[in-house]
Amino acid sequence: MSQKHPMKGDVWAGNIDQAIALIEEKENFLFCGDIDPDSVGSMMSLALFFRLMDKQACIVLENGLNENLDYLISILEYNSIRILKTEDEIKNMKESVDAIVICDTANTKLVPFYSVLSDSFLNQNFSVIEIDHHFGADSEELTEDGIKLFREANATTEIIGELLQELMKRFPETTNPFNQRNILIGLITGLLGDTVGGKVVPLKEDFDYWMKELGARLTKNTRWRGAKEGRPADSKDSKFASPEKISEYLDRLSDEQEDRLTALTNRINNKNGLGFLNLMEPTYKEVEDVCQPYNSDWFADILGFLLNRVPEEAGKIGVICFNGKNAEGKECIFVKLRRAVAYDGFDLRQVEDQLKGVFDGSYMGGGGHPGAVSFRIVPQQEEAFLSKFEPVADYIQSNMK
Repeated sequence: MSQKHPMKGDVWAGNIDQAIALIEEKENFLFCGDIDPDSVGSMMSLALFFRLMDKQACIVLENGLNENLDYLISILEYNSIRILKTEDEIKNMKESVDAIVICDTANTKLVPFYSVLSDSFLNQNFSVIEIDHHFGADSEELTEDGIKLFREANATTEIIGELLQELMKRFPETTNPFNQRNILIGLITGLLGDTVGGKVVPLKEDFDYWMKELGARLTKNTRWRGAKEGRPADSKDSKFASPEKISEYLDRLSDEQEDRLTALTNRINNKNGLGFLNLMEPTYKEVEDVCQPYNSDWFADILGFLLNRVPEEAGKIGVICFNGKNAEGKECIFVKLRRAVAYDGFDLRQVEDQLKGVFDGSYMGGGGHPGAVSFRIVPQQEEAFLSKFEPVADYIQSNMK
């Protein structure tokens, strides 16, 4: 497959036209993609609009979502958007689905059940729309003939927002999606998720436009209900009436999580602006009293907070390594890097070439953005891994501005 590149001008306009024509023609859509707030917010928002057009939609979510995103599951279920969690459930949709939408996914390795989706749909001449903002050496088009909506953006939900604006122009009789509270919540969730709550914003003008537009409409379309028998009044402290309330929900931690996050933070090895937290299996045994296994919901819930905490503690860049499984279910060592909010002196995507050089055939892939990347390495002894990673750390430190 070809590497992804952002689209502009006539190419972008032409692909938008093709996507809208396909959306008008087809009736039953299957959504899939990498599972994070931006991906799920993108899939949900577009699926909800398809439901307004009297079309059907389902979404592949193998393991559900972590606790901080549970409201998205509630919205999907309330709006009769089916959640597919197993291979058999995906295969059983083959007779009813007539189009695929892939959101916010750099490459095939990040798509849950990709081999099943490929065998059942992608290799069977199904119509496909790919929507993404990930570019770089590890990015790849997931289909040869699919309609590509690739755009420079802070989050894929910005691209979904642009697509919804165009759909409204073509189908003005359809309910306005920007007056639909749940669609607005999905779009804002994705934008906040991919910008660390608005702290890391590559394209500030775009972010400010969408946050102002979506936030104002969310506030306008949030209605407050009084108490009735058996139902309390809506709470202004908990109901999502603004981007700030959504951000608070995404960022919340229980007292137990905060205590354990602090204990793990104390294990960060800081050196000249680079923070390193090793949670690989041998070392994990030393912290298992404060850190549940990588494949637990608890770890999934706290990982995002750790990824933000390590670079902030270090001052510039943070690295976390831990054992896990990729989207294809293969064992791997994850190497995740993020920049501190106030630091932009190093493009983390440069690390990929260094990892390829030192790990060679053990490099499994990865990618991301200038300020946040994730890579995967074939499992190996902790000592051997750390020895190979040393020159990568040296490279980062010598090139940090």
